[in-house]
Amino acid sequence: MIPWPRRLRNLIIRALIRAISLLYPPIDALFSRIRSSPGVPINNPCTSYWSLHPSPISRHAANGNLPKYADVVVIGSGITGTSFARAILDYDALHGVTGKPLRVLMLEARDVCSGATGRNGGHITPMLYHDYTELKAAHGIDMARKIILFRLCHFQELLSVATEENLLEEAQCREVEALDAFYEPSLYNEAKGKLETYKKDLPEESSRYQIYEGSDKIKNLQLSCLTVGCISTRGGAMHPYRLVTGILARLLRVYPSNFYLFSHTPCTSISGPESVGGHQLYSLETPKGTIQTPHVVHATNAWASHLIPGMREKIIPARGVMTAQGPRPGLGEGSKKKRPTTWTSQRSFVFYPSNSFDVYDYLTQQPVANSAVSTYPKSAGELMFGGGFGRDNGFLTEVGNVDDSRWNSRTASYLQGALSDYFKVDDNESKEEVKATWGGILGISVDQQPWVGRIPATITGRGSVFWGAPTATDLAAPGEWMAAGYTGEGMVHAWQSGKALAYMVLGLDEGGILDWLPEVFRISEERWKDAEIEDLIASFLNLK
Repeated sequence: MIPWPRRLRNLIIRALIRAISLLYPPIDALFSRIRSSPGVPINNPCTSYWSLHPSPISRHAANGNLPKYADVVVIGSGITGTSFARAILDYDALHGVTGKPLRVLMLEARDVCSGATGRNGGHITPMLYHDYTELKAAHGIDMARKIILFRLCHFQELLSVATEENLLEEAQCREVEALDAFYEPSLYNEAKGKLETYKKDLPEESSRYQIYEGSDKIKNLQLSCLTVGCISTRGGAMHPYRLVTGILARLLRVYPSNFYLFSHTPCTSISGPESVGGHQLYSLETPKGTIQTPHVVHATNAWASHLIPGMREKIIPARGVMTAQGPRPGLGEGSKKKRPTTWTSQRSFVFYPSNSFDVYDYLTQQPVANSAVSTYPKSAGELMFGGGFGRDNGFLTEVGNVDDSRWNSRTASYLQGALSDYFKVDDNESKEEVKATWGGILGISVDQQPWVGRIPATITGRGSVFWGAPTATDLAAPGEWMAAGYTGEGMVHAWQSGKALAYMVLGLDEGGILDWLPEVFRISEERWKDAEIEDLIASFLNLK
């Protein structure tokens, strides 16, 4: 039940939006996009620098024959779908379970890993102290800490996964120093205040934070004199495309008779469930024909509401911009005037150029070289730089936009020159060389938390499963499932969300096995009814 003060606030916001929409067509167009289906991913996306040298499985089974049945169908081949597939396929082997193996089929509308996972910045550094105060106010200290721990665990989990999959070097999975750099004194002071609260409540989780301020310390970081201060901790970075495609390639090798991956095979509609041979099955339509399954897993993030109409205005697409840039000479090599300290590929940055946490840019750097045994070309320390989303009212054209064949030209122009303002390299006045620019679509959750779990029929708009019917497998009762809505922080939400979803489908969601999953992430009719787009607008406007 939505509290009356919040309901009144949202009614006022709604009325204002209607009034402004009548007077200002761009606002009307914005909300028209938000209310509409995102459709299936377009078939001609721009090329991400991460996938410039595509994986050998990038077009796997693009012209293959679709089977008529699978025990589980996963829609989406990014980090969520891959985490799910890995967890559910490897479960029997890890736990010594024998019997008929599960048939798992993955559908991808375009090339494998061509969505947000293959287009993001490669950060595994969660928003922690920035968000903690709001999380604590909204959910209480215990739940806020649980959300923080969930985000924090992703780096070690992904590091372990990369090691187990023998992809540690190829996927460039590594620990880095993660720095938040501030350029407005008011926001910097607010950030330090938030950090103090975070340290007080969560001393163990905050033990690795430190502050850099003063001209000498800023200069030693090779940051410009415009920087008023930095907050540093340990974080992670990786090549997300190579990790995901590497894992999927291994699953295809190890499970050749029961794992199917079909690229260029979008799911266009879902019907059911209906009784087929005494089992409850959904029918999924694709250009290659129909496949039936008792379990549908939605791992499509920004595109989720195309097949789940009830998620429109709950998970909203938005288009971001990324670049790959060659560093200027000397960047990452330390100051020549003092003993050099090389930091190439060992740091990541989030830059806050204004007085708002909602306006930021982000940077990771690829390692200078990979092993000679890699199937990919050696990297050259490319700066993977994105952001600019909150500048110049860009949200008017980018929120609700699912066209990743292009990108916002004004944002791209800003990103192509911003690094020269952020860094100062001795007396070197040269700038970074822009090697590539691309767009990508992220999914924003209106209540700013991921959606993980079984999807009620109220939300899907499809009939309920008859719970007493026999199942075709030993899995949980048939149904539709989802992990999506990461609000630009997929790298610290998606992997564990996909893994949790696999345990749910396996019927293991009992006895505390998923006590690490924050309850506020779980999908319920009550949460769905309470989550309103006006809440997201209010958060942007700081209307609590």
